[in-house]
Amino acid sequence: MRKYIFILFFLLTGARALAQDPYFSQYYSSPLTFNPALTGYFNSAHRLAINYRNQWGNISSPYQTGAVSFDTRILQNSLAANDKWGLGIQAMYDQAGAGVYKNSYIAVSTGFNKGLDADGYQSVGIGVQAAYARHVVDFSKVSFANQFTSSGFDLSVPSGETINNRSIGYADLNIGMLYNYGDESGKNFNIGASVYHLLNPSLSFFSAQNSRLARRFTIHASASLPVNERDQFFFSSNFMQQANNNQTVLGLAYGWGIGDTDAHLYAGAWLRAKDATYPYIGLRTTNYQVGISYDITHSDLKKANGFTGSSEISFIYFFSQKDKRRSIPCFF
Repeated sequence: MRKYIFILFFLLTGARALAQDPYFSQYYSSPLTFNPALTGYFNSAHRLAINYRNQWGNISSPYQTGAVSFDTRILQNSLAANDKWGLGIQAMYDQAGAGVYKNSYIAVSTGFNKGLDADGYQSVGIGVQAAYARHVVDFSKVSFANQFTSSGFDLSVPSGETINNRSIGYADLNIGMLYNYGDESGKNFNIGASVYHLLNPSLSFFSAQNSRLARRFTIHASASLPVNERDQFFFSSNFMQQANNNQTVLGLAYGWGIGDTDAHLYAGAWLRAKDATYPYIGLRTTNYQVGISYDITHSDLKKANGFTGSSEISFIYFFSQKDKRRSIPCFF
């Protein structure tokens, strides 16, 4: 029962469900949840991405987040050779406390990246994403202070709370922009920014609440550099702000070329400031990539409550992969 009170605390304060979106540590492998301008930003015909996160897996009912997206390049025969226009669709779910709290989300997006030079080394892009989300709380599993008796919590006792909504649905809008440089030697660099929840939708479950979903602002950058004819070095970082929550992430990975193939094995680590460090291992081939990471929590507050770590896995499949030299491997 204690875990359900904990879920309720977050609903009331907004610290988890209202103020901060679910996120992936492997944000670099979940493009449409991060920046709509990344829609269609790849050198193949289509892209399928799947992400799953099991957060604080040591507790009995951890947070679980999953996402799947599919985006495709359109009008390739009509656009200039160095332009990219993409359409995408994404679905995501987030749940906690054995289903006490559930959040589902579906979005469609489009992104256009315009080549800035004849060689296609530079491009600038913009993206827009329209979304619909639904948050559901099963209040039959939640205990309130008024239901505490001498023998413990009794859910048959009236809670004394006025619950306006058990399910909240809303439409939303997200935008993003992106700059990229990539040459034939394998050097790639990009920088981008995005704003999610432009419509600032209402998200109030109780009569005493007047809560709105805060806008999420993100700035991100990444670079991929060849070390020799086979190996690569990758760096990425982002800064994210939503309501009073700030998050700074930076990290790097080294990619070893495997034999005479186009495959690379990556190993590295990222730091989420004042929260966690997470090692990463990934495999990238011509057509697919898979990545595994584990958050090692070092936040004193989370440790005190028994939240010690989170595991995550990602998978991306590229259909009809083209010139791989100008695609930043597995990281946008």
